[in-house]
Amino acid sequence: MLSELDGFMEKYGVDALVVYGDSTSTCPELAYLVRANIPRGGVYVKKRGEQPLLVVSGLDLNLAKKGVVSDVRTYTDYNLRMLQRRFGPGRGWAEMIAQILTRSGVGRVVAFGGRADVMTAIYLADFLRRRGFRPIGMAKPSILEQCRRRKDEWEIEQIRQVGVRTVEVASRLEKVLEEASTRNGLVYYEGRPLTTGALRRMVGAWCGELDLTLPEGYILAAGPTSSDPHASTEVDTQLREGDPLLFDIFPAGVTGYRYDFTRTYCVGRPKPALARMYRDVLDAQAVGFDALRQGVRCETPFLQVCRFFRRRGWPTVLEDPRTDRGFVHGLGHGVGLTIGEEPYLTMYASNTLLQDDVVTVEPGLYLPGFGGVRIEDCAVVGRDKATYLVEHRKALEF
Repeated sequence: MLSELDGFMEKYGVDALVVYGDSTSTCPELAYLVRANIPRGGVYVKKRGEQPLLVVSGLDLNLAKKGVVSDVRTYTDYNLRMLQRRFGPGRGWAEMIAQILTRSGVGRVVAFGGRADVMTAIYLADFLRRRGFRPIGMAKPSILEQCRRRKDEWEIEQIRQVGVRTVEVASRLEKVLEEASTRNGLVYYEGRPLTTGALRRMVGAWCGELDLTLPEGYILAAGPTSSDPHASTEVDTQLREGDPLLFDIFPAGVTGYRYDFTRTYCVGRPKPALARMYRDVLDAQAVGFDALRQGVRCETPFLQVCRFFRRRGWPTVLEDPRTDRGFVHGLGHGVGLTIGEEPYLTMYASNTLLQDDVVTVEPGLYLPGFGGVRIEDCAVVGRDKATYLVEHRKALEF
């Protein structure tokens, strides 16, 4: 949580934290710390034990002031243009950072975060070292990753709100499938072939109406293509009766917080193998979800799901990490400003679940040449049990 930042800085002996990025939309670390939409990004400086400082373009000043940082200044206050005119863009920027740190009276040990070109970041670290500071790096999980892991009430509500709109998209998709018809083994909607391309256009329009963006796209895979857990094909395929349609969507809301949601559908009576896969995945999700609570090792829910699938006769990555059949991936991951952050519910994850972790629970089964089934929801971990952030029906046949 953001309230834990000073404690983490003290734990690791960090005098100041500097985070910068070109935009809060592309720098989740900066977005997390400022909780404001800043199109041109900025520089966040936090001296241990004191309130942070945020430096932005004058064009973004009013937007930045809507966030949680009360001390917001502009690059003009630090003569950035003059410094860049004198020293050039790169050194001028470094001179400004050094000036901010000096004026703030920070100690020597400075940790950096954000998104920057590696060569530029190394240059800045070398520059500050020559000015008497001691820039440090950290192995994962970094200070910011540890802060971002547990969500506070505001963050949980942001994720939940995105989830509500996400399941609305799913509901609209399900309505189309309910109204579809079949003929000669093919699926039609309003008299026309129902294809993955047509569904993609619908999903894109619905997301726009609901203020959802799709930074990394989404997955909509039909038939055998769905046997690839991260199928990215955009081939326009007509849906076939009885085949799986896997829909995995992970949108962002206006504050940048994400949601991650998957359902598997079938128009008409599912093939027997598909019906069996679906029942087993649905039961496996319940097994994984019931294992979520504070203090449980992060690998435990994953291991329990693997053992469940083995009892049902499916291969898993627990026995063969290279298998492409059965359960072939981890059980879940953290969700926040990204859709892949701590904690991870995977093999060898030795850390423990914490209260207010927000994680996905997404077991799946895959058969190359036939298709796949995955069901996914987001849950918040509590002291004694977990709670799904948004409830939505789980049905295969439409």
